[in-house]
Amino acid sequence: MNKNISILLLAFVAVIGLSGCTEKTVNDFDPFMAGLSTGSYLKGLASFDPATNSWTDRSLIGNTLDAANLSTARIGVKVRSWGNDPVVTANIYVVRNASSNQSTWRFIKKYTIAPGDTSYFDILVSAQEIATALGIQMNANTGNFAPGSVFTCYVEAITQAGKKYTLNNSNFSGSGANFYYSVFSFRGSVVCPYNPAVMAGNYVVVADQWEDWSIGDVIPNPISATTASSLSLLGVYPNPAYPGANSPQPIRVDVTVASGVATVTDQQYGRYGSTAFAVTTQGAGNFVYSCTGTITLLLRHHVPGTPNLSYGNYQLTLRKQ
Repeated sequence: MNKNISILLLAFVAVIGLSGCTEKTVNDFDPFMAGLSTGSYLKGLASFDPATNSWTDRSLIGNTLDAANLSTARIGVKVRSWGNDPVVTANIYVVRNASSNQSTWRFIKKYTIAPGDTSYFDILVSAQEIATALGIQMNANTGNFAPGSVFTCYVEAITQAGKKYTLNNSNFSGSGANFYYSVFSFRGSVVCPYNPAVMAGNYVVVADQWEDWSIGDVIPNPISATTASSLSLLGVYPNPAYPGANSPQPIRVDVTVASGVATVTDQQYGRYGSTAFAVTTQGAGNFVYSCTGTITLLLRHHVPGTPNLSYGNYQLTLRKQ
């Protein structure tokens, strides 16, 4: 339990926002659609529904790389040549994370499009192609394809007239900009599908900002139960050795099986003295990576049933011994 916490008294304010809009019809899109042929780029697959006056992006083929099956993992988009000066070549580059600096891009491959061919085709990039371009190994270790890693692929569109377009000299910031569904980049995140069968065991404390544990402490068998999409932590909080800790209860962690994304919702875990405490995950960096034996949670410690009455947010990272 952090030594420097204080309960913040929060005022709850309800704000009602009213906004008006003008009803549109499909005819409103006619002059707009006429302008979509200007410029040259790769256009992602999209469909328009006149009944709802709305567009749906259908270009995405895949945006995750399975760390447990990197040999078959791939990401991609479905695109076509678009514009008066047709795109005849698409060069595909990649960087770790993201960067608009073209000197950091590493070439993967190119696609050749016949002049006048406006059919949709698939741009597909495999984990092996990313590894080759960046000179990294095909494993889930840090510096390679560790879960949570992000790789961004950038598209250089070369037209029949020899003009070259990237996100740096176009008016688009990325896929789907301004209804054009331009594809100048797409990305993939490395995920680790949840496998409850491999989660049991002792865990080493990598980080505990709540300060019940020191880095390097070993928590014996903290996973008390698992299901196909969850695990329960018992004996993590409160640390049984912490003065006044009592009434421990399991913390249920729900896990999105395909990605390893973890969620904890208002789980009471015990008492320090007579005061009960609960936790709820915060932010987007919560994962249970069974392929690397890592549990990473940003936990808000709070009054049970009232997450807004908070003692603060604290990182907990455990790694299987």
